[in-house]
Amino acid sequence: MEETDAQVNLWLDKLEVEKENAEWRCALIAYVIGEVPGYNYMCRFINRTWENIAEPDIYLHEDGLYVVRFQSLEDMQSVLYYGPHTINNRPIILKQWTADFNFTLDFLTEIPLCVSFPKLPMSCWGGDSLSRVASAIGKPIFANECTSKHSRISFASILIEVNVTKGLPEVVKVMDPNGRQFLQEVEFDWKPEYCPYCMKVGHVCPPPKPNAPPPVPAPSDTPPVAKEKPFMQPKKRRRPQNPIQQ
Repeated sequence: MEETDAQVNLWLDKLEVEKENAEWRCALIAYVIGEVPGYNYMCRFINRTWENIAEPDIYLHEDGLYVVRFQSLEDMQSVLYYGPHTINNRPIILKQWTADFNFTLDFLTEIPLCVSFPKLPMSCWGGDSLSRVASAIGKPIFANECTSKHSRISFASILIEVNVTKGLPEVVKVMDPNGRQFLQEVEFDWKPEYCPYCMKVGHVCPPPKPNAPPPVPAPSDTPPVAKEKPFMQPKKRRRPQNPIQQ
């Protein structure tokens, strides 16, 4: 530990920090668009909906975020990769926990979304080619089983972490090694609304009205009434007294 006049600097034990990071590596951060569901309701929803996995540990943070810690990495991936998930018709945004995650910062600008590429040419279905195409949208995370095994070739589906503060493209331009170019259509399972005014996900506030000048009162036809002067009692004058004659 090192002390200065302004602050105290200290160093954590590396082994202990790595041990705690390993405890949370199978956790997801869950955020529900709109009103935050109660803890007991969220627990019942998770245990009822995600019934094919071992029961996870659920924690509620005061900032309205849920931390769901799964028993294995496979359980976590099965929930993250096979969305989207909703609760009472409201989307649930899931993001994998990382060691540098900070609860005090807004994390809802980078959101994992399931993106489809309809009628993608079969020559582009290689792992590296899919990653390159997905990188035009954001950060590729995972290609589902049907895409990776080519069991469904009508479209490729990839989980991509996108920045919702930027516009989501509807097409991307692709060029093959022979110089042939084509426009690839892009489809999203859902497009989260992002408000540039309050910088929140899930709604868009109306644009603020410009500051209008104060209204000018309309002229009146009635002449102004003169103010009456306050009434003042006149002072009494004293009469001069005649001297007494003797």
